[in-house]
Amino acid sequence: MAGKSPLGVGLIGCGMIGQVHAAGLGQLVEDGDVRAVAAADLSEEARNNANRNARGFARLHEDAQAVIDDPEVEAVLISSPTATHRDLLLAVLEAGKPVLCEKPLAPTFPVVREMHDAVVASGVAAQVGFHSRFHFLFNKMRDLVQSGELGAPMGYVLREDQYWPTGDVVPGHSSWRSDRKQAGGGALLEHTIHGADVASWLFGPARQVFGRTRSLFGYDVEDVAAATVEHESGVIGTFVTVFNGVRGREERRLEVFFERGAVELTADFVVGAPEDGLMIQRPDEPAEHVDLDALRAAHWKTLGLTRTDVLFYLYLGARAWVQSVRAGTAPSPSFGDALAAHALVEAAYRSAASGDPVTLDGDLSLP
Repeated sequence: MAGKSPLGVGLIGCGMIGQVHAAGLGQLVEDGDVRAVAAADLSEEARNNANRNARGFARLHEDAQAVIDDPEVEAVLISSPTATHRDLLLAVLEAGKPVLCEKPLAPTFPVVREMHDAVVASGVAAQVGFHSRFHFLFNKMRDLVQSGELGAPMGYVLREDQYWPTGDVVPGHSSWRSDRKQAGGGALLEHTIHGADVASWLFGPARQVFGRTRSLFGYDVEDVAAATVEHESGVIGTFVTVFNGVRGREERRLEVFFERGAVELTADFVVGAPEDGLMIQRPDEPAEHVDLDALRAAHWKTLGLTRTDVLFYLYLGARAWVQSVRAGTAPSPSFGDALAAHALVEAAYRSAASGDPVTLDGDLSLP
């Protein structure tokens, strides 16, 4: 992006994820891609933490609208709680400013569709925070799917587990994710919306879903969910997602079975996480345990990334967003991608409620 001036970015929401985004914005400032103009949060402590991580915003506010209205803010990153996303997104679209909105988009599917339709109608450049798409391991899996090297994909198993992100389990943590009114759902929506996006990215949109949920901890959102997913491509997969009391643990494991191979992938959202692993089994050959450092370095090279201090994949997502806005190209993953992931999750919830498989048609249909 040589020759283009840095993009003036405003951040709305300075909680845990917002502070990670702020750190990424700080690195983008160092890269010469961004100016950290303004940040907003109701909590002074959160604002100050984000300000520190970003190496200093020009202005800090309690009021999110002040960020949106700031004439020096050219693009807005929304990382506030899920229930606030709709109104903030509509305000940013009204201002005509490019936006990056964190996932999930909203607590309920009708609002997700409303947000998607508003973005499409506005023509504003908009991206959703599915940072797993920027992980080098998931990109390698996509290469294997698309290349046909191992034949056609047949089926998969996706398991995600994490400590319960709520104050009852992790002292000092925010607790809105265990409240249905604010979060809309538990482990499946709040956490495995990432997995739903990855599966849709790899195998295409879902056709039918059969789901089950459970709430062992007693909140009004689920802490365990399982779903069988049939994709329009014919690929069949199984999701299992868990919020438990194992503080400090967060892991995503994806096993994909091809006609002529089996691939096991384990990852976390932290770059260089100890959980990371990739095993490829081909016919009549010893299992290949891929050199992760070499694979990551190769992926970094394709991105033109020279930094060696990237900590979170959220940085790569924000970097791609900023680059697309500055270049005038369509950001990815898009709100259309988000609609597909949300439709899969919503079908699983409806199936769990009815006890029957749910086909993605009617109001769950995709454009």
